[in-house]
Amino acid sequence: MSSNPLLSRAALRSRLDKFPRARIAHLPTPLEEMPCLSAELGGPRILVKREDATGLVFGGNKARHYEYELPHVRDQGYDVMINIMDYHSNNARMTAAAANKFGIEYVLVLMNAKGRPVQGNLLVDKVLGAELHLLSPEESKDALQYARGLAEKLKAQGKKPYLIRDHELPNYVGMIGFVGCGLELLDQLEERGLDRVHIFGVAGRSLCGLILTAKNLGLDWRFSGVTVTHEISLDDYIFNHSPTIADALDLPATFGRSDMAVFDTYVGEGYGIPTQEVLEAVHMVAKK
Repeated sequence: MSSNPLLSRAALRSRLDKFPRARIAHLPTPLEEMPCLSAELGGPRILVKREDATGLVFGGNKARHYEYELPHVRDQGYDVMINIMDYHSNNARMTAAAANKFGIEYVLVLMNAKGRPVQGNLLVDKVLGAELHLLSPEESKDALQYARGLAEKLKAQGKKPYLIRDHELPNYVGMIGFVGCGLELLDQLEERGLDRVHIFGVAGRSLCGLILTAKNLGLDWRFSGVTVTHEISLDDYIFNHSPTIADALDLPATFGRSDMAVFDTYVGEGYGIPTQEVLEAVHMVAKK
């Protein structure tokens, strides 16, 4: 850990505080040690940051994102959110719950969903009252245009729709939320006396937020990101937004490709389609 951080913790927190925030997540989330799993793998100490415990119907990392995005949507006068996701998306049902918290209507365009059994996240979406538009694989190729058509119809009805894909804030708001998570995690690691840290996660916006915390506080944390799809390039998804988040938070340091090792050989057949190795890993973690 560097003795000369670029920012103090208080200074970094003050940069977060300039953004409107609604505290809808259950925070702080636990940092849970996995001694049986560590022993099974013959490896180092493994700890899991329990982002599944954030609330918003079964939790997930998006709860931190929406603490900052939903106040923006509300304050700008939008009264309908339109989201485009795959049929099994965690994001889809968490957005529904967040929109309900703010009394905002929610329209959900689900790709590859037509004819699917109404179970899992799709069932939760329905229970939460989302207006569901279930697209076939062929229709899903034009999902964005389909959603824009819905937005135009809503405007004609006097509504003010917020189509998530057509706004800039969603490209980096998750990073804002996870700068805060990084500060939270730092406190938990220090309580345990841990300063040699290697963080593994999805190669996405949440991981980038943790990198921003580390770089701007001068922490020597290492990062590895796992790619979950080849349909979106990491440049478009995260790296091209590095200057934007640095400007939004007025940060002296931002992130780049060299800040995380990227593992891109685990996608398998596609996003959300488990490989046999994934299933074996799920069972091993559950048992240990």
